[in-house]
Amino acid sequence: METQETLFPEAQPTLESTPSPPGSTGDPAGSASADGTPAGSPASLASQTPLPGFESYFPPAPIELDNSSKSLTETIGPILDEWDREKALSVGACLSIYPSGEITGGFFRKRIKPPPKREGRTISQEFTSKAKKAIRRAVESGVAVFKVFVTLTFDPKKSTVDESGRVIQSWAKKEFKRFLNTVKVIIDRKAQAQGDASFSYIWVAEVQQNGNIHFHMLVDRFLPVKWLVKIWDQAPNSVNVKRLNDQGHAVNYMLKYMKKGSCPIEGKRYGMTQNLLDAIKPQKVRFEGKDRREAFNKARLKCHKEIQKNGGMVSVYGLYIPPHKRARLWRDQKGNIRKTQEVSPHVSSRFLARLELEMNLVTLDKELDEIIKEANQDKKTRRDDLPF
Repeated sequence: METQETLFPEAQPTLESTPSPPGSTGDPAGSASADGTPAGSPASLASQTPLPGFESYFPPAPIELDNSSKSLTETIGPILDEWDREKALSVGACLSIYPSGEITGGFFRKRIKPPPKREGRTISQEFTSKAKKAIRRAVESGVAVFKVFVTLTFDPKKSTVDESGRVIQSWAKKEFKRFLNTVKVIIDRKAQAQGDASFSYIWVAEVQQNGNIHFHMLVDRFLPVKWLVKIWDQAPNSVNVKRLNDQGHAVNYMLKYMKKGSCPIEGKRYGMTQNLLDAIKPQKVRFEGKDRREAFNKARLKCHKEIQKNGGMVSVYGLYIPPHKRARLWRDQKGNIRKTQEVSPHVSSRFLARLELEMNLVTLDKELDEIIKEANQDKKTRRDDLPF
């Protein structure tokens, strides 16, 4: 019998078009990976590399997911929420409160690599702004009342000099350290016997026009000049002492010499006693998270007029509130009487009160969100427990 030729061979049923049972050769779900692990098994899903940056958020293998949106939401949802929370904590605001009433604050962002530390002795050309602020804050802290401004110079004939005739800075630093230790030990012993406060001082180093290093000091008590000359062990005119009548003059004296540039000095350029170092350490407060960063910004904007009116500064980077100062009269070089700006002691307290209010509002909002979340969860649980 002659076989009839078909006009449409693709319409005939074939073996590939018939469904195959699971696990057979034609079933894609039954295919295996290179190591023999079934492609659809939990072990195969766990072996896949997670998205970059999400490795630490994935639970340990195996992960079993189906194609339902409910399964994806319950598993991936908490992972994304945890990632968002950690990302939100990478920003915030910080605040530094000094004993004198000075306040500085600004915004920060984590994961910024700090600059590498310098190794060995360095040579600096001028004082940094950080050094100037440290000395100003030490005087304004009120821990010590500075009464004397002392200048110590070197006699090249009694000093160790280099080939050009300049005093070697390393040798000068050692001599100055010997002088400080001797004076402090003698004065502290006498003060301890009489029940007085310990010796406090601030020193800065400077280079003269002839290239020789010399030192300036702020001292909290009157000292005999002849006694200082004897301990300094240089020329009779190498010690100069000036009396200070105002603490503002003390700061101005030091800042005057610190403003000079192009003065190469090896090692430290300034120093002070430990009680002054402890007095200028601020109380630091950090507010982490976008919501607390925004609360800090609201408090900053609410108080910016009062801060600027009292000599402070408010910018897009942060704020600065100066310490409390009374207005005083002074005479300029032309003989005109001028008045310094007064800084109210209430500026700092009002800003801190406003900042506390904004932070409390953030805390209340979070507590309210938690209450609403728990209520919705309970409502969902009751709905799932219904038999119909």
